[in-house]
Amino acid sequence: MQELKGLRDIRSIVHVPDVSFYIFLTIIIVSIVLLFTLFIYIINIIKNRKKSNRKIYIQRLKNIDFKDSKKAAYDITKYARKIADTKESKDILNQLLKELERYKYVKNPPKLNNESKKYLNLFLEVCHG
Repeated sequence: MQELKGLRDIRSIVHVPDVSFYIFLTIIIVSIVLLFTLFIYIINIIKNRKKSNRKIYIQRLKNIDFKDSKKAAYDITKYARKIADTKESKDILNQLLKELERYKYVKNPPKLNNESKKYLNLFLEVCHG
């Protein structure tokens, strides 16, 4: 026991502040905010692209060349389907597509009649506002 007299008593455990949990929470919160902001930004880009394409499609429909009625019928169908979004515009589109059927599937189609052009103009008025 003589050997133990020179030893000092063991000190109590010293509390070391641990902030790693708070750092982890901060990183998680900042990451969630950044991801949410990025998500909103991407959605806005997609919405704006659709709007700008819609304007382009409407302009193309307004400038359709009616000399080649078969090509005109296909172009009207292509662009009109892309911009029809409301129930009213879809109803008019269905009527327009029924009118255009006679120009699509024949070798030498007749010229586009005024009824088809009226449906196209009505469709453009409904879609363009």
